[in-house]
Amino acid sequence: MNARNMSKHIDGFAGLAQLRVAPDGGVLIYRCFDGAHSTEWGTGYFALEKPTSVADAELRFNIVHWGNLVRFVSTFRIRPGFHYYSGAVEHGANDLSRPATQIFVEGPLKIKLELLRSRELLKHDGFVIDYRDPKLVHRPSN
Repeated sequence: MNARNMSKHIDGFAGLAQLRVAPDGGVLIYRCFDGAHSTEWGTGYFALEKPTSVADAELRFNIVHWGNLVRFVSTFRIRPGFHYYSGAVEHGANDLSRPATQIFVEGPLKIKLELLRSRELLKHDGFVIDYRDPKLVHRPSN
């Protein structure tokens, strides 16, 4: 399959996500999660940028918007030759945000991905609150 000119709409992407093929060395990707509302392997959504803190992750990836919280980041590698989608993260007009590149990998994930570093604790540097459900709150831990 020629992945060069293929794209599709995927929730959470700003515009069409572009189909790509992992090169010989693979592609390093990152997954943010909290272990309760979201899991380490997730449902196929990853990122090219590794966040440095909870606030950085939220500003880049709109995690709370999708009903999740974040405490950890894990590092994966897309194995060479496997297809994945790549594109900008969708942000609302009024979001405080940082540009980020989102990755979507269709399953089966445990065949296409290699887990390199598991459950690295993110710095908890601020409050992240879902305005739709105030019970979803991240507080800094000291």
